[in-house]
Amino acid sequence: MAGLDQLSSRERNMAIGFGVVFAALVIILVPVRVSAYLSSKQQYNEDLRQALISVNNARSRIAARRLALGDVAARYANKAPQLGVLVDTAAKTAGLEIAVQTDVPPIPRGKLYSERATKLSIQKTGLKPLANFMEAIEKSGHPVAITQIDMTKRIEPDSYTVSMTITAWDRTEAPAPASSAQGAGK
Repeated sequence: MAGLDQLSSRERNMAIGFGVVFAALVIILVPVRVSAYLSSKQQYNEDLRQALISVNNARSRIAARRLALGDVAARYANKAPQLGVLVDTAAKTAGLEIAVQTDVPPIPRGKLYSERATKLSIQKTGLKPLANFMEAIEKSGHPVAITQIDMTKRIEPDSYTVSMTITAWDRTEAPAPASSAQGAGK
């Protein structure tokens, strides 16, 4: 206060007014800012809580979906036969004649899977026998799919030339760890 005594009354009133305004701002703004900060944290926590609840609720749906799909190893347990045999059987069942069939060399897909394919050409077919053939391939119960198809309409009604690729995936067993094989030899 000693400094205020040396000021004129006008300057003293301005300094006191400035002090009052500053104190009012501190008294009002600090709680408002703290309240806003706590509100944002509360909203963040509520969002996290909702996310955790939705994850917990989804676990049962995920478990049901996994059960419906089955284990990955179980899906590949029924190894597909040679694609030529599978294609010939499905073609005879559907009443199709395969003009050209070419096997594609197997391609490794990761450490445990390999992909093998066959390309085939059907020169003259109708839609119904073709649909029956494709259905027989898809429902064979093996990890097989039609991965490429090209159809060309012929001049005759309900007559098409078809080229397609049929792919099968095989799971190989994981190799034994090298460390256990070396330890057994010592």
